[in-house]
This record gives sequence, structure tokens and C-alpha cells, in this order.
Amino acid sequence: MPAWTHANRAITSRSRSVRPVDKSKAADRAVKQILWWICLLVAPAVLIAIELFHPSDFTAQPGMYEFLSHPHRHEPQFWALAYFGPHWWLVLHMIQTPMVGLVAVGLWLMIEGIDGDDGGAAMTCAWIARAATLVFLIYFTVLDAIGGIGLGRTLLIVQGLVADGKISPAQLDGIVSLLNALWIDPLIGGVGSFVSETASWAAFTVAVFAAAALLLSGRAGWPSMVPLLGFGWELQTSHASPHGPIAFTLLIIAAGWVRWTGRRRDRERLAVAGS
Repeated sequence: MPAWTHANRAITSRSRSVRPVDKSKAADRAVKQILWWICLLVAPAVLIAIELFHPSDFTAQPGMYEFLSHPHRHEPQFWALAYFGPHWWLVLHMIQTPMVGLVAVGLWLMIEGIDGDDGGAAMTCAWIARAATLVFLIYFTVLDAIGGIGLGRTLLIVQGLVADGKISPAQLDGIVSLLNALWIDPLIGGVGSFVSETASWAAFTVAVFAAAALLLSGRAGWPSMVPLLGFGWELQTSHASPHGPIAFTLLIIAAGWVRWTGRRRDRERLAVAGS
């Protein structure tokens, strides 16, 4: 058999083995691009919209139960554009929990690919950011489950029992005292607790070390890192209005800037390789 026939068969065999790999890589890139925009644009945009109706600063006056049990129009001291009552508190947190999960995935994607080739410092910062992202996801979910979804459903059940005449005023006073105490509990409370503070500071840690990893790896410059750090600080302060909407707006800006910088860097590399 002629040598060129063997060569053609070898080339054909190699091309067949490469094509599935190339298709897999292309599919992987496509999925990650879709996830990027879902996690770093769509999810933050949804969070901005709902957090505008997430009140804050009601714990001391009039008190958690008194405030959350009834709808309120906009009152400047509580920051939210409006509050629609305990049904909304439940729905808000049922939406918020998966959206924050998507944001956590997006933060992980933002520093994807930063490894030892980018230097030890960049790799270390990237892994600290990844670990902090996991902590943020876990504790924010716990916070939403207790102080959001669980509390909202409890408020509705209590109101149903009152409407049906199944609990006395004295029993209601006891329930209110219990729920208010749970809201400020130092371990699992909705404000200032171990769970709340851990989630908040984990978010800030993610922002700081993700920014450091992106800078040290040359994947972003200082200007694009300012909104990322601002996101971490605002979310550390509070996810309710006004800090939550500000935080997620800054995240969208930072993510878009990092994406644009990455594409420009890729184009420059292709131009250099082509020359």
C-alpha cells in the first residue's frame, strides 16, 4: 500500500479523534457563557428588583413582628419602596435564595481558570475566594431559610390562628415575644447574628480576594475592581434596601467590565499570534 495512503488514513484518524474534543470544548464554553450572563446579569437584576421592596431598620421600632405582619407604604426610615405584608416576605425570600445561589456560581466563574500558571499569589487568592464563596452560599441560605422563608410562613400561620380564634391574646403575646427574640438571637437571628455576620463577611471576603486574583493574574485592572469591591462592602453592610440594590448593581458593572476586558485581551493575543 502506498505510503501516502497510510498518511491520509493517519490524518483522518487524528481529525476524527480531535473533532469530538473540539465540540466538547465549544459546548463547555457555550454553557459557561450562558451561565455567566444568567448568574452575573439576570440573577443580580432580579435581586435588585426585589430588594427595592425589602425593608430594613425596623427591628428597634416598631419591632420585627409589628412591622412585618402588616403591609406598609413607602416610609423613608425603612428604605423600601413599599412592603406588601407577610405574604411578600415569604415570596421575596423564596425568590432571593436561588438567585443568591446563582450569584455564587457567577462569582466562582469570574475567577475560573486562575491557577498556578498565573503565579502563586493569584492562585492562592483565587482559592481563598472560592472557599469564601462556599461559606457565603451556605450561610446566606441558612439566613434566608430561618429569617426569611421560615419566618414569613410562621407569620402567616399565626395570623391564620388569630383569625380562626384558635389562640388567645395572651398566647399571641407569647408567640410575638418568641418571634421577636428569635429575630435578634445572637446565633441564628435575622440581624447581627453569627449566621448573618458570617454570610456578610464571607461576601466581602469573596470580593476582596476575587479582585486580588483578577489583578494579580492580569485579567483585570484597578478600575474594574472598584465596583467589585464596592459590591462586597455594600452586601456586607446589608442585602436589604438600599444596600442590596446598590451591591448587585455594582456586581453587574464589575462582571460586565471583567468580561469586556477578557475579550479585549483575547483579541490582542490573537492579533499578536497572527502577526
